[in-house]
Amino acid sequence: MSLRLLSRAPLHRPALAIRRVATANNASAGAGTDAANAISTPLEKKEEKPAVQKDEDKQGYQYGTFHWTLERASAIALIPLFSTQLIYGAHPICDGLLGMVVPYHCYLGFDACITDYIQKRNYPRMNRFANWTNFGLTGLVMWGCFEFNTNEIGLTEFIQRMWTA
Repeated sequence: MSLRLLSRAPLHRPALAIRRVATANNASAGAGTDAANAISTPLEKKEEKPAVQKDEDKQGYQYGTFHWTLERASAIALIPLFSTQLIYGAHPICDGLLGMVVPYHCYLGFDACITDYIQKRNYPRMNRFANWTNFGLTGLVMWGCFEFNTNEIGLTEFIQRMWTA
């Protein structure tokens, strides 16, 4: 066989199941079987499918696109918030929005890092722990920003005082 024919040959050939041919010495194969039935069709591989797919597995590309859009929207929302604070000074509504958008933007960024570097298929427990930690810390930061904005001087005024100190 030439090299050219070998290069075109398929690399994978399905295995054939060979049944035992009935002979006088082999009564367990059953009487009446002939050589034509000895070689059957290729074996079919059975793919095991999970009984119930989780919602996370079903999300796929649509979830990734939605996540990407939310990241960009939170980044674009920060531009007018920061520029408004620089132009007009401290304002409680802008402080409240900053106290929500900045932690949410950080949450999305850390979520992308967790998705990339602590994959669920490789580290299922660590992934779950990291996601819950990210979620919990984001909630605590938002609550802290709310408390700081309502009971103290506010985020913008605090940054102005730190800048001039």
